Amino acid sequence: MSFQSLMSTTHRLCASMDALAALGAELRLRRAGQPATAEIRGLLREVVHRVDPQLLSDISSDQEEIALRIIESFFRQALDLLENPARNPGWSYADPTVINGQGMTSRAFVRTFERISASVPDFRGTLDRPGVFLDVGTGAGWLAIEVARCWPSWRVVGIDCWQPSVQLARTNIAASGVEDRIELRVQSVEQLQEESAFSIAWLPGPFLSRQAVLSALQGVKRALKPGGWLVFSLFSSSEDPWGEAVTALKVTRNGGYPWQREELEDRLGVLGFRQVGTFSTVGSTVTIGQRGAD
Repeated sequence: MSFQSLMSTTHRLCASMDALAALGAELRLRRAGQPATAEIRGLLREVVHRVDPQLLSDISSDQEEIALRIIESFFRQALDLLENPARNPGWSYADPTVINGQGMTSRAFVRTFERISASVPDFRGTLDRPGVFLDVGTGAGWLAIEVARCWPSWRVVGIDCWQPSVQLARTNIAASGVEDRIELRVQSVEQLQEESAFSIAWLPGPFLSRQAVLSALQGVKRALKPGGWLVFSLFSSSEDPWGEAVTALKVTRNGGYPWQREELEDRLGVLGFRQVGTFSTVGSTVTIGQRGAD
C-alpha cells in the first residue's frame, strides 16, 4: 500500500468522525441554547441533513440527551485509545462524561425487553408480575433508574465495585424520583449470596472477562428465582469491513471477552438454562436464558 492510500483512508475515516462530532454539536446547541453564528449553525444542520434528513425529526428532549451523552463518551474513549494504546485491559475510567455516557446506552434495553417479550410468552409473564431486577455492573445507574421508572411494581438491586461509578450512581439515583425502589451495593458479581431472589438478572458482557463470566453464571443462576431470566448483553459489530475487529478491540480494552453467539448460547445450555435465544438491537445483542424449576 502506498502513502497516498494511507492518507486517503485516514481522511475518509476522519470525515466520519467529523460528521459524528457535528451531530453532537447540533444536539448540544439544541439542548443548551448555546449561541452560535448563523453560518456555523446552518452548516451543522446541513451536515446532519446530509447524514439523514429525518434524523432529528420527532425526537424528544430526553432522547436528544441520551444521544449526546453517548457521543461524548465515544469521543473520550476514542481519545483514550489513541493516547494510551498500551494500557492494560479493564474498565478504568474515572471521567464522569465517559461513565454517564456509557450508562446512557443501557436505558434503551428496557424497550428491548418489551420487544423480546412479544416473542417469548414466559418472558412476558415475568415482566407482567412484580419482581426484583439485578443490575450487575450498574455503572452510573441509568439502567436501574429506567427499569424502576418503566416498571412501577419492580424493585432494583444495582451492584458495582468501581468507586467512580458508584459515586455517580448515588447522585443519579438520588435525583431520579425512584430512589425508594433502587438499592445500590458496592460489591462484585462474584460476591452474590442470594438464592432465588431475582426475577431478571442483567450481565454486561462487554465489561466482564471470560473467566469472570464463567464463574459468575453459576452464582447468578442460583440468585435467580425458578423461572427467572438471565439477560446477557454484548456489543454488535457494524457492517463495515473492520466492524468485527473494532468491536473485539473495544470489548477487550473494556476488560470483556468477545463472545460468539453460538459459544455463549451453548454455555448457557450446559448450565441448564432453558429457552435460550439471542436478539439484536441497535449496537448490541442480548442473549436470554430462563432458570428452570430445578
